[in-house]
Amino acid sequence: MNRRRFLIAGSIGALAGCQGTPTFLGYKLGAGALYDTNIRTVYVPTFNNRGFQTTPDRGMEVDLTRAVVREIGAKTPFKVVSDPDKADTELKGVIVSVTKNILNRNQQNLTREAEVVLTVDVLWRDLRTGKNLSSAAKPLPVVGLTPGLPAPEPIPFDPSVPLPPNAAQQDSWLPVRLVATGRLIPELGESITTGQQKAVNQLAVQIVSMMEKPL
Repeated sequence: MNRRRFLIAGSIGALAGCQGTPTFLGYKLGAGALYDTNIRTVYVPTFNNRGFQTTPDRGMEVDLTRAVVREIGAKTPFKVVSDPDKADTELKGVIVSVTKNILNRNQQNLTREAEVVLTVDVLWRDLRTGKNLSSAAKPLPVVGLTPGLPAPEPIPFDPSVPLPPNAAQQDSWLPVRLVATGRLIPELGESITTGQQKAVNQLAVQIVSMMEKPL
């Protein structure tokens, strides 16, 4: 019993006294194992809303921004700052569309089950290097030889033709499109607002999961 207590106390002391990301038996623990520790701060401006905005949908971009900021503070080691000049990265988002679908009706032709589908484009970039962190640049397709056809003749170099711009310095600015669904059952007292809140919370989880470092 005393030996077990000694081992447990030694393990806890090793975890408490380590610097940086804590490790145990060679495995990293905490948020530092999932997220890039070189990134410390994130600037999150209010998301835009380009969807068709009816009365229940107005201000949804503010709710989504708050949910993302709350999720970043709860799940990541990053700190959300209000000044882009003091931030390492910037996270932008645009609500593309908000749609409502009826999934089931009752005998009185009333809505028994419905869903709110929220589509958002997200772009996370490094303000220090300009690199797109949310979506890696897609490599150009490799042109190979077609079986049965001769190899193409090389194009002779013409010094009078100006050289193309350096495409290696241009990063891909394509955002990542995320879709979340929030189901609602009016017979249980749920409304469109309930479905919207479920979709917003699900999107916040997806966005923060997208910020994990690649394996």
